[in-house]
Amino acid sequence: MWIILSLFLVLSSLCFSWTEDRLKNLIGDAIKDRFGDSVRVERIKILDWKGGLEGTPKVELDMEYGRARALAYLDFGQKRLSAILEVYWKAEFLVAKQDIPKGTVLSTELFAEEERWLRSIPNDFRLNKDELKNYQASTHIPKGSILRRSIIKPLPAVKRGDVVKLILRSGNLEIITYGTALDGGEVGKTVRVKTQSGKIMRGKIIDLGIVELLE
Repeated sequence: MWIILSLFLVLSSLCFSWTEDRLKNLIGDAIKDRFGDSVRVERIKILDWKGGLEGTPKVELDMEYGRARALAYLDFGQKRLSAILEVYWKAEFLVAKQDIPKGTVLSTELFAEEERWLRSIPNDFRLNKDELKNYQASTHIPKGSILRRSIIKPLPAVKRGDVVKLILRSGNLEIITYGTALDGGEVGKTVRVKTQSGKIMRGKIIDLGIVELLE
């Protein structure tokens, strides 16, 4: 009895012919399995669909989180179909709660976290709330705007004329002294400093008010 039932199931699967809607559901399930609730499928267009295909196709996805370009391929073995996907991505963003004038030092109080769906999510949207205190608005930010790195700039860790801590490292030896910054900039920038002896040297800003001298 079980042998007959197994043969019936095998024959049924061989005779099964896919419809376009069933193939779209198959692609949709593959997308959900890979990206979960972070994606919303709006439209699937299967190219060169003429019907009559049998067997179980292998679904291949050519898409990445946050990217507008999204394609899928249905591999039936001797026949391969392509599908164009229209999807939206879910992400949380920092949104300005009020107008923020140019030059304002940023803080968590100025922004609210909101969840939005977008066709594509540029990398410069991603900014941790803990980082805000290190930045200022490089342009006027209107209320309701999504915070992007392209509209902010790092706060200077050292300003021209500041008295800064100077660190000189040589092997295991570390010498700490103080001097005056002749240039300003953010962490990572190379600036000129004047030591207490009056010597002008170059160093890299490694933290707020701290410059590591370059030998």
